[in-house]
Amino acid sequence: MSHLLNKKRIVVTGIIMVVFLIAIMVLTTPNKDEFNRRVLKENGIVCVDEGRNEGCTKDNQLIWSSSSHFKDVGIFASYEKNFEFENGKQITSRTLGIFSNLFTMKDGKVWGILN
Repeated sequence: MSHLLNKKRIVVTGIIMVVFLIAIMVLTTPNKDEFNRRVLKENGIVCVDEGRNEGCTKDNQLIWSSSSHFKDVGIFASYEKNFEFENGKQITSRTLGIFSNLFTMKDGKVWGILN
């Protein structure tokens, strides 16, 4: 009888730990603003006049356009941002956020699975 009780206790403890871990992951998932600040800083991009009149530059080159994709699945989030310069050069930044940490990612199988 005590053997059965120990198994039940282990299962219940395991379930509580998994729920606790998921709750922590959800509470510590970075938001879009945190991703954006990191991407701009990491790439040396400076933006002024946020909103419709926003202008961004890198090394005194005007960024002609930018687009982004943000995906928040609760336990982690991903952010991909593309910048295009007047001269046609492009920069793409891919970032994964989990447990309040942001990690730069490369395009590939892992990135494809996450998105």
